[in-house]
Amino acid sequence: MPRRAVRAAGRIRGIAMKINAQKVKKTALNYLKTLIFPVAMWLLFLIISAIGGSVASFTSGSGFEYIFRQSVLPTIVALAIALPLSGGRWDFATGTIVVLGGIIGGNIGLAISENAVVILLCCIVSATLLAAIEAIAYIVLRVPNMIVSLGIVMVYESFTSILFDGLGVQLNRYDSVIAITQAPWCYIILAVILIVMYILLERTKFGADCKSLGRNAPLAINSGVKEKKNIFLTYIVVGVLLGVAAVFNACQANVTPVSNLGSTSVMYSSMGAVLVGLFLADFTCMPWGVWVGAVGMQVMTYGMVCSGIDSSLQTVVTGVVIVLIVVYTSNQAAMVRAVKKLFARISPKKADNKSA
Repeated sequence: MPRRAVRAAGRIRGIAMKINAQKVKKTALNYLKTLIFPVAMWLLFLIISAIGGSVASFTSGSGFEYIFRQSVLPTIVALAIALPLSGGRWDFATGTIVVLGGIIGGNIGLAISENAVVILLCCIVSATLLAAIEAIAYIVLRVPNMIVSLGIVMVYESFTSILFDGLGVQLNRYDSVIAITQAPWCYIILAVILIVMYILLERTKFGADCKSLGRNAPLAINSGVKEKKNIFLTYIVVGVLLGVAAVFNACQANVTPVSNLGSTSVMYSSMGAVLVGLFLADFTCMPWGVWVGAVGMQVMTYGMVCSGIDSSLQTVVTGVVIVLIVVYTSNQAAMVRAVKKLFARISPKKADNKSA
């Protein structure tokens, strides 16, 4: 090979390596920037707790462990909500699948064995079947997913009072089951879920189809994306996530029958993480963004508990924060333009004052 060709090839490789290095640095910087949300929340409540005299409990090592451990369940539920929501499908059945999937899977698992893995697998299978039924109903009926999911919620909630004599399930009585929801197993399960979700969404055709359907469904369908297949696969993934969430939820407290859309509280408790995750997904990836959002919201919740804020007031504050997140994410560009205009008006005035 001529020397010129060798030199040219070497230069091309060098340029490619520099471009890849720049991409890696930019990606790493974006991931670090996303941590601003939980850090800002922590600093805010550090100040509040310092004023209230509860800084010791807020900054304790057990406090940090509590925040990260309590963020596991909201992260898993938020991923199950964010996945169909990213494709334009708002699903209200998330909570009722967690409750009913836990009752069915938990009781069947306990009947087979008190082994945690068996119970986890039974909950995953039951939740996946429940999610698949919802997907089939949506595909067949072809009505808005919001309406289908509300109907599914009412049907599934009625079954929580019928199945197993309406006794629910009590997994929190079994230490072997509770162990997988404690450190280090809860973090291992969360890490596996985040990695698998990243691969599914960022490295597979399924993830590419989800993104294209979310951006422009008619164009994606005309380009060859099979919408019905993607919907069904989406709910299979959602069912697996909610099966894991069902075990964590049943280990926190007794799972009892629900009615009058009471199961939707499981969904709404994770909405902050969903909204933050979908916003940060544009800069990093959805699994990471959802986890960061869940940690940030748990910092806020723990900070309010340490500060002695009443539970009813905590709900109000959480609702206000979620509204502010929606306002910011929906009007980010307009807010940036407004700030730039404000500084543009201030700077000429300063210049005039200096010249005077």
